[in-house]
Amino acid sequence: MRRTLALLLLLLAACGRPLTPHEADLAQRLFGESLDPVPVRLHDTSLVGLTEHRFATRPRTTCRERLGPPPTAPYETGRIAGVALGNHLHIRPDVFRPDFARRADGALPLAAAMFLAHELTHVWQWQNRRLTGYSPLRVGAEHRPGVDPYLFDPATNAHFLDYGYEQQASLVEEYVCCMALDPDGARTTRLHTLLSQVMEPRDLPRGPISLPWNGAETRGICG
Repeated sequence: MRRTLALLLLLLAACGRPLTPHEADLAQRLFGESLDPVPVRLHDTSLVGLTEHRFATRPRTTCRERLGPPPTAPYETGRIAGVALGNHLHIRPDVFRPDFARRADGALPLAAAMFLAHELTHVWQWQNRRLTGYSPLRVGAEHRPGVDPYLFDPATNAHFLDYGYEQQASLVEEYVCCMALDPDGARTTRLHTLLSQVMEPRDLPRGPISLPWNGAETRGICG
């Protein structure tokens, strides 16, 4: 199924929009010169997220998980929001937006920026595939029934490239969350050190932040 979807998405890769200036700035602050943002294209693609997947509720030990309300069941269901193929990001229509890094009021839409960072990590993996060994088939193989490929241990001392491809993308996503909300936190520092093994992460611009849930407790969230 995933191979069929990949072939269909390749046929749709002729159009799409480039990164906005704010999105390109975010990419540069995360990856530095290790990612070329120029060929990246974002596509509003209705073929993405047609089926649901079920996974065990993740522990609320990461910035990412603490941005939303506490889970009420041992399992959650969801749909894939984006698929990266080479330099092309195919995004579910209800997730797609004109700018993932800046709202009209000037605020950083944190959840959207984290999503973009996750997907751009797959582009980075592709552009640096001699280093990462990345291929769409390999990352697709991480998606198996009953397995959550995005789950990672924020306390481990593994090398960045020792993580799975989806875990690597989740780590960059977590870095955006921590750097935005708790730039001086201990986990933020650890993530910066981890990402610096293979990319060039920097601080995010300071300014207003839009959270996905008003009840999120952000003080010391990455301490």
